[in-house]
Order: sequence, then structure tokens, then C-alpha cells
Amino acid sequence: MKSKLIDNITQYHWFFWLFLIVLSSVFLVNYGNHEFSLLVNQNHNEALDFFFKYVTYLGDGAFVFVMAFIFLFIKKEVGIAALISLLITTIFVTILKRGIYSTEFRPCYHFKSLIDNGTWNLVEGIELHIKYSFPSGHTASAFCILISMCFLLNNNFYSFLTVGVAFIIGFSRIYLSQHFLIDVIIGAIIGSLIPLFTHIYIQPIISRKILKRKIE
Repeated sequence: MKSKLIDNITQYHWFFWLFLIVLSSVFLVNYGNHEFSLLVNQNHNEALDFFFKYVTYLGDGAFVFVMAFIFLFIKKEVGIAALISLLITTIFVTILKRGIYSTEFRPCYHFKSLIDNGTWNLVEGIELHIKYSFPSGHTASAFCILISMCFLLNNNFYSFLTVGVAFIIGFSRIYLSQHFLIDVIIGAIIGSLIPLFTHIYIQPIISRKILKRKIE
């Protein structure tokens, strides 16, 4: 199992993942949550508003579970592992958001004065939430299903692109003023590690059971 873990995390897309996590952390240290949100908000335009408004739905709960069910028809054991990963991720994130960190407020609470005086850029059609900021559930779900997709694709180039898409979805949460940078970073880490360990430790058990049924 140890060698399988090493084999997985030394694939190229994991180095790209680590680079983007480190880069995000550097921005967090240099700017902080509030300053980074201000920086992003000052660089809104209509094209980006439209793009991120719809990209963010790729992290929606209904969408990611539908994706996992589609995986079932492509490679059953990956689909089952993806569903298990999503369930664990959802439960874990919910405990953090609504339990341990339930008093963490979202950007619109902290920037209320700027929103009220019209100096904060808002995206039309996006309802801003106030509570349960940490961590980002959309980001965790997006990373969970897209990291699972990397195991399905088993191709360094497409996995590289898939990781990039996951980070774009995470960034959309900051752009749309739904989350702070720290919420997205932790959501990305949670949503990546859970499917990784599910793939290494649970999926082989699923594969053996499927093979056993085929033999019987």
C-alpha cells in the first residue's frame, strides 16, 4: 500500500496540484483573506462574471453526484469509490462548516459596508450567503469528483487539465464573493486527499469483490 501511495502522488498532475496549493498559500500569507478578496473583486469584468457564474456550478452537489453515477457505467469500481469519497467529503465538510466552524462568516458579512455603498462588485444572479464559510463545500466537492476522474482517466495530460479545472472552480468561489482564499485552499486539500486514500485503500477491496462476483 505504501508503494501504491508513492506511485500515485509522484504522477505529474500531483506535482501541478502541489504547485498550485503552494502558490495559493503564498498569496494567502502575502495578502491575507480580506486583502486577497479585495484584489480579486477590483478586477471584475463582464466576461469573467459570466464565466465564473456558470463554472461554479461544476462544484454543485447534484452535479458531482451525477458525475459519480456516470463513472459507474465507465468503470464500476472507480464510480463506487467516487461515491464513497463524495459521501465522506460531504459529511466531513458539513461537520466543519456547521459544527466546529459554524461562526465563520462569508465575505459579504465582512464587506457589508462596501456592498451597501455600491463599491463592491457583485455578479448578477448570484445569491450571497452569510454563514458557514469554512471550508468551501463547492471546492471540496469539485476536487473530490475531479481527482476521482484522474483515476478514471489514468492519463497524465488529461489529469493535468482536470486538476487545473478544479482550481478554476475553487477560484470561482472567491470571485463570486462566496468564500475566502483559506476556505478554498482547505476545501481543495480535503477534496483531494479523501479520494486519494479511497482509491488506494478502499477501491482495491471493491475491485476484488467485483471480480469475485464475475467469477461466481
